[in-house]
Amino acid sequence: MNAGVTRINLFFKMGMLDRILSNGLFSFQVRFTLSFPGLEIGLMLKRHLKIKENLANMFSLYVRRVVYGGHEFSPLLTLQYQRGYSPRKLFKMLNIYFLYHSRQLKMFQTFEECVFQSTQKRPCSTLIKKSNKQIILQRTPNKYKSNEQKYVQYTEDQKYGEAIETLNALQTNAEALRLSMKHNINHLEDTHKYLLRSGLTLFDLKELSYIHVSGTKGKGSTCALTESILYAYGLKTGFYSSPHLVSVTERIRVNGEPISKEKFTRYFWKIYDKLQDAQDYEHDMPGYFKFLTILAFHVFLEERVDVVILEVGIGGELDCTNIVPNTKTVGITSLGLEHTNLLGETLNEIAWQKAGIIKPGSTVYTTVAQEDCIRIIRDRCKEKGGAHLHKVPDFELYFQDEKDRELKKSLNHVILLNGSLAIQLAYDWLRQNRKDMSERKEINKAYLTKQVVEGLINCHWPGRCQMIKYLNLNMYLDGAHTSESMKICGSWFSQSVSYSENPKILIFNITGDRDSTTLLKILKSFSVFDLVCFLPNVITSATTNTPDTQLIQAHREQLERAKMHACNWELLCLEDQTPNFAKVFPSLLSCFQYIQDEFDKSQQLDVLVTGSLHLLGATILSLNKLYKNI
Repeated sequence: MNAGVTRINLFFKMGMLDRILSNGLFSFQVRFTLSFPGLEIGLMLKRHLKIKENLANMFSLYVRRVVYGGHEFSPLLTLQYQRGYSPRKLFKMLNIYFLYHSRQLKMFQTFEECVFQSTQKRPCSTLIKKSNKQIILQRTPNKYKSNEQKYVQYTEDQKYGEAIETLNALQTNAEALRLSMKHNINHLEDTHKYLLRSGLTLFDLKELSYIHVSGTKGKGSTCALTESILYAYGLKTGFYSSPHLVSVTERIRVNGEPISKEKFTRYFWKIYDKLQDAQDYEHDMPGYFKFLTILAFHVFLEERVDVVILEVGIGGELDCTNIVPNTKTVGITSLGLEHTNLLGETLNEIAWQKAGIIKPGSTVYTTVAQEDCIRIIRDRCKEKGGAHLHKVPDFELYFQDEKDRELKKSLNHVILLNGSLAIQLAYDWLRQNRKDMSERKEINKAYLTKQVVEGLINCHWPGRCQMIKYLNLNMYLDGAHTSESMKICGSWFSQSVSYSENPKILIFNITGDRDSTTLLKILKSFSVFDLVCFLPNVITSATTNTPDTQLIQAHREQLERAKMHACNWELLCLEDQTPNFAKVFPSLLSCFQYIQDEFDKSQQLDVLVTGSLHLLGATILSLNKLYKNI
């Protein structure tokens, strides 16, 4: 190569530029001018890339297929130009133009996930710099300045209900998830694609600081406790969780509070319209959870939160929340058999998946008890490079003083299970990011600060060991759906009603491939129920369910599963020779109507609702609807 020429090779993933060129994006002639001091370049795009002949001696582009590092990339785009014009300036020029042409921008934004080579041997991060959007807006025609106004108009015209109905159309059922895992669909690449189309890059995500939590049971409550503690330290917190109980806005919280419906609606239509406009083919849209994950990142960046507490959806390794590139604080809660058709049929396989959120240099805290699983997590720490694993102290060790023991008695059962992990996650984040707030430097030590105590006391996490009273119904709500959590739920309910002579009612349902017999056997060992109700997670059997709580699963299929659970309960009753008071209902409203008719309205009733967070959400809505009409 000529000594006075710099060449940069940009490797695109297989088929990416081929797809852009073949689908007609460049089928029209597009002439534009890129300028910076001392050089002006005119380009024309028409099915392939050309350059003005009078500039060919100083700047050239050509495309060819290459194999690099054992992987095939197509095509290789080479830019060759005289020295004195840095790669940084060149990329800035290209971004200025392509920023306002979303389909072409898609190609250039994907530079960050490609392999770079340069005679200057600069890393990718130094070659691509995010352009100053405000400066670009000032230099571009007025027609490119109207985007924000367009999205504001959408929020006024398209209400929250329409947004939820549109969101529900993105739902992916369990069978589709299973098939995607079977065919090894890479959900992270998929998430990255849609993230870019929404207007964010991985560089944008690096502006946020994360605490990432996976595990089988207690992810949500651990995240909620961690968020509450850090909020007590005066930090602005963002919290992304799933599922929700009543409103989808519960999944995205800032400073402990769900975002408003108005704000959700505004973000929803802004992102949805961008993604819809950028489709390569019909229905080329992210699924329900993937869409909400992308939306959450937009919210947290816009709100400028100090820390994001991120709860994994399913698994960890391929979960779309795992797109975050710079997680330094990681939590893994206790493990159990769940989603075995997706994650594996053994605890070791599940542990490998859950540990997939570990990043190079992460500090990992866990409550996992199984030694084989601990070994797998430790191996994954080594695999990621520089990550360190700590098993958190027993929660009892935090309460050595008499006053602390009194505090412990007042805490929720859920806090007893996950409190230590939440405390250590908060301490670790403070050590790494806010040394002025970190009162102790020791890693993994059991001590309480006043902010931690405040956070534990003020944490409110609906649907976990929660008691609500509706007239004569003492409602005990817990979303337990694993053996370990059901034991805690059964113990909590048994202790709560130990001095009560009220009739006891169980309302139960589970989703997915979970074993109802095991869970029902646990509940049966703690309490004697005067009525056991099995039913789908629907408010009514008609189509009047709130869109926020709708799942794509046929009502008939759910009802058949409820009948199967009732049969399992009957078999358990036959085993221990106890009376069977089980009934199957088509909906929650029909169930509560039966309870009202069957028991005297002056009689107090202790009702345990468990097995599914979706069931809890539908229960709350049903009671609000029922007692609103009384």
